[in-house]
Amino acid sequence: MPALPPPAPLSGSPARLRRVRTAMEELGAQLDPAERLGQDPLAFARAWADPADQEAAAVLCSGLSYGRVAAFWPVLRTLMGRAAERGGPAAWLHAFDRDDARVVEGLRYRFMEGADIATWCGALGAALRQHGRLGALVEAGHRPEHADVGPALDHLVTTLRALALAESHRQGRGRATRFSELPAGLRYFLPRPADGSACKRWCMALRWLVRRPGDPRRVDGLDLGLWALPPAKLVVPLDTHVARLSWFLGLTDRRDGSWRTAQEITAGLARLDPADPLRFDFALAHLGISGRCTVRATADPAVPPPREICQACPLGPACRVGAPTLRASAPRRRAPTG
Repeated sequence: MPALPPPAPLSGSPARLRRVRTAMEELGAQLDPAERLGQDPLAFARAWADPADQEAAAVLCSGLSYGRVAAFWPVLRTLMGRAAERGGPAAWLHAFDRDDARVVEGLRYRFMEGADIATWCGALGAALRQHGRLGALVEAGHRPEHADVGPALDHLVTTLRALALAESHRQGRGRATRFSELPAGLRYFLPRPADGSACKRWCMALRWLVRRPGDPRRVDGLDLGLWALPPAKLVVPLDTHVARLSWFLGLTDRRDGSWRTAQEITAGLARLDPADPLRFDFALAHLGISGRCTVRATADPAVPPPREICQACPLGPACRVGAPTLRASAPRRRAPTG
């Protein structure tokens, strides 16, 4: 089955940019914030009133937010239930002890064992004890001359890797001397941009914790705004949904799930809003999660999707598949007679 030719990165005429921006605005306006939040792990952070608890819950839950929502949701609910018993996420992580570890060890998610999750919790607790806030590590790693949050995220993750290694020893889980010797499930919590990873879960946590809260009636107003970094420096949380839809919109011509691809998509979004490129991310991600768009990037260009799909999608007029599908299905004008 032949693949569609790659689109050019988002550029071109002001009319093209306005068309994409209008489509993204309409998409966001169509989504119900309460309904979308009910299917997003950000809900676990927003359930707490104290900013310290919001920060701890956001970072803790983002690490496990991959795969199917229905699969990771019970694990997050169990963790937040234990946190509530212990005075909230920040207090729980700060005082994380052997009893807490035993509770967490009963959990498992995909290839992450309970021991991996317990060590992750302990490492976050050690960071809170040493630095007061997790945001302090991010802010310490950022410089105004940095093009994006990559170096700040590298600083945060490198610090947490060392703490995870020490916490693994403290919890009696072997004597690894290097991060690479830790279990794969634990290492999966701690990818870095410097290693080429798109760091989707970390970028999602950064979006929650950096973007300022706005109108709660809009899906782009749901973030927390607790960390002092410029929203313009954020990088899009790249998953398969965002990658596919971004390719259709011409936000990237890359096909891999790397940090470079995430940067290129973010650069495209910055053409729409330079100060806050990620304000469209929540809506774009949830369009993919919802399954409303069933078109694949490897679809046969000779077989357009059912026009009902593209007609119902706000992105249709700006999409490299939707736009020609809509044009082909439009009624033809009759030639004047007489």
